[in-house]
This record gives sequence, structure tokens and C-alpha cells, in this order.
Amino acid sequence: MARWFRKPVAAPDVAPESPNTGVHMSLVQMRTAMNSLPMGVVILSADASSKWNNRAIYGLFPAGSSDFSTFMARVDDLLGEALRGRTAETTIEFGEPMVRTLELTSLSLIDGGAAVIVDDITKRVLTDRVRTDFVANISHELRTPIGAVSLMAENLVAETKDTDVARMAGVILSEETRLNNTIGDLLELARIEFDGLSNMTDVEVMKIVEEAIARLRSAALAKSVMIAIEDFPDVVVAGDRAQLVSAVGNLLDNAIKFSPNGSIVKVAIETADDEVRIVVADNGPGISEEHLSRIFERFYRVDDARSRSTGGTGLGLAIVRHIALLHGGDVGVASTLGEGSRFALKLPLRRLGQVGDSNT
Repeated sequence: MARWFRKPVAAPDVAPESPNTGVHMSLVQMRTAMNSLPMGVVILSADASSKWNNRAIYGLFPAGSSDFSTFMARVDDLLGEALRGRTAETTIEFGEPMVRTLELTSLSLIDGGAAVIVDDITKRVLTDRVRTDFVANISHELRTPIGAVSLMAENLVAETKDTDVARMAGVILSEETRLNNTIGDLLELARIEFDGLSNMTDVEVMKIVEEAIARLRSAALAKSVMIAIEDFPDVVVAGDRAQLVSAVGNLLDNAIKFSPNGSIVKVAIETADDEVRIVVADNGPGISEEHLSRIFERFYRVDDARSRSTGGTGLGLAIVRHIALLHGGDVGVASTLGEGSRFALKLPLRRLGQVGDSNT
């Protein structure tokens, strides 16, 4: 069984032919170079009358196998689209359960022809899955002893009120809470990486925002922070509802934690061309420019001391970025020190008439 997932990519910039016309590469030299590549290459002429494959293509599957026929049919589809200027990057999985993963990238050539580059990423995918499974399993196993430590710390606080023992037990309880939050974020990140977009539906963006706000309402009330929705056009995106709610929730949680008591966190839904942006803005301390390029990295903290005091794990924004990229979008930030930050979760806009589920 073969499964493929496709995302369009922009046509690559092609450098002009070298002005040094005294240097030419013969057809034999080109074929030798192509055949030495570990990646598969398929080239189609401009009039679609001739097609050439390098040797790596034939090493992907046993000769005459049904998987090879399915694979070449998909390559032919990509070549035909590339001839018409529509290039794409596609991942195909073969086997049940999955045993082989191939990444196909189609290109439009400057002479009017087309090419497909094939990369066998099976080992990389399996390595990622092993890593994800390890993180999920070890995090799950840590939950039981951490729960026991939390219970003992709570009992110590209750039994030794107003003593040094109670104070130290309170510190243990606080650190246990932060550790438990980190494990929760690790498990969520592992689930996102493992499941991918297995639950794709059409989702109303406003409902995503409303559900995320409902989850963070108690945290906002604890700091007397008001969450205000400024703009809410009726738009739909295709994606995993739970993941998108998690992404918006992490942005809101981040804004609430770093906002002063009694302030306002603003949420807006903006549309531009084929993109919808869910914007979360606060008037907190802001982020200096030197940190802006790294704040979406795992475990990166702008201020360790402040993150510890707010219970931050350093994973929230990494989760947001991972979800955004998984949905074909991105996340950006603009910030001014002393004035606040503005995060924007960007997603492809779902148009009426596009293929997709209609469940919300």
C-alpha cells in the first residue's frame, strides 16, 4: 500500500548559464555524474517524448514489483505537472505497516523539461520515530514517581505548617509542578510528531480561539488579565482541531504569564491573500532583538529566572512552531522592549470548493 502527502513548493531560482562557453560537459559525463548520485533522478524532455532515469531509481524496489509500478506512476504525474510549471514536494510511504518512505521533489527545467529528485528518507523517519517513542515512554514512566513526590510534599506542607520543613516542602512541590508541566509538554510534542495530521478536518478559526480562551480563563483571572477578541472574521482552515487549539493556547498562556497584573491580552483573526493569522498581543516586558530568532527553539528561554518563576518549560513556543509547520504555515513574532510582544500563527486559508472534510 502506498500513501503520499504533498505540499506545493515555489519554482527554484535557476542560475543563468555560465558565460564561460569554452567549458562543456559531455552527455556521457553528465550521465556518469547522475548515476553516481545516491538519490534517484528522473528527467523528462520538454515534449514528453523521452524519459531518463539514473541507476539509483532501479535500486529502490525489486524489479517488477507492484510498489515500483505505483511509484513510477506517481513520478510520471509529478513530471507532467512540472512541465506545466506546477512543482511540488511529496512524501510517499510504502508498506503496511510503513517500511519505506521516499521524498519526491519535482522541478521545472529551463529548457522546458522536467525532473523529479527522489530521496530515500526511511532511516531518518525511523530514527525520528524511535526518538519520539523514547521521549513519550520515558515521560510517561516519570509520571508515577513524580505524582508520589507531589503527594508527599503536600502532606509535609500540611503537617509542618510555619516551619522550615514546610518551606522546603513547598519548594519541592513548586519544582514538581514545573517538572510535571515539562513532561506534559514533552508528551504533547511527541504525540504531534508521531501522529502528524492524522485528524484533518475543516475547522472554524473562531471556534479554535474560543476553545483556547476557555482553557486559559482561570489562569487569566488569577492575574486579573482580560482577554479581548478584537477581530473575528468567519474563516475556515483545514487542520487538526486539537493541535490548533493547543497552538493558540500556548500563545495565550505565554502572553498571560508575561503580562502584568490587570493588563489586557488581545486576540485578533486577520486574513491576507490565502493566509489567516491568529494574532496574540500582550503589553508585557517585550523581547530583545537578539533573542527573537531563537525563541521557537526547544528549551530556549529569554530569561531563565523569569521562566522559572512563571513555570515556563521552554517548550510552549516550540510546540506552536511545530504545529504551524505541520499545517503548512508558520509562526512569527514582533516585539518591543518595555511595550510588549505580538505573536502571529499563520495558516493557509481554506477556500470554498477545495477538497477536504467538512466536519467541524
